[in-house]
Amino acid sequence: MDRRAAKQILIVDDDTGSRDALTNVLQDEGFTVAAVGSGDAALNYLRSSPPPQLIVLDLMMPGMDGWDFWHNRKRDPQLAKIPVIAVSAAGKLVEAAESFRKPLDYEEFLRAVEKYVRPVRPRHRGET
Repeated sequence: MDRRAAKQILIVDDDTGSRDALTNVLQDEGFTVAAVGSGDAALNYLRSSPPPQLIVLDLMMPGMDGWDFWHNRKRDPQLAKIPVIAVSAAGKLVEAAESFRKPLDYEEFLRAVEKYVRPVRPRHRGET
């Protein structure tokens, strides 16, 4: 499998605005992103696609919330290896690699993302 063809980051967030904002910020910084709107959709994606290098997970979602997704993910040894950054307006996932509260400080969030995955192309800060 060509690892470069895999999506580097999977965003799991039921709020379209948050999901789109995260996608845009990460893509603008050179990351390859896939995004889904639920825990169920995330599990389906993970089971049918090359694994991402990182999962950005909203905790407060209808249906399968972030905590339920976390427990389902942990039962699969392949999926359990993927680091997770939890992002939520309420609640915390103590076991996550990193946890952030919404609204995000995007600079701090990007520094955390870069601990786990590198952009496909160099970041463009400072360009006009």
